Amino acid sequence: MTTVANSTGEAVVQYFSGQTDVQPDACGSFVRMDNDNSRLAGVCDQWGSDGERFPGKWGILTADEDRLNNNAAFVRGSYHWLLITTSPGKLRWRCDDSNAEVCSGDFWRVFVR
Repeated sequence: MTTVANSTGEAVVQYFSGQTDVQPDACGSFVRMDNDNSRLAGVCDQWGSDGERFPGKWGILTADEDRLNNNAAFVRGSYHWLLITTSPGKLRWRCDDSNAEVCSGDFWRVFVR
């Protein structure tokens, strides 16, 4: 995914860079890249903390330094963008799955423009 080049996309950049604590709307704030086959990107209206309190929003209310890594986009119990360390030496890297480990060919790239 890549954020759109307008105020909606800019709100996402501002949120993840800690310039604001307002969780931006997910739908309409990004476009899928050519090779994006994620399920997560297709259900942006379901993103959010619990699907009721923050429906269709980017992120989860966490410390600024964790925002991009800890459920930046997710549907509770289904799909997650998650790149965190849960214990020393134990990484959880997930997109579209809750229980699977990283598979050969999986990759994550984060760019800020």
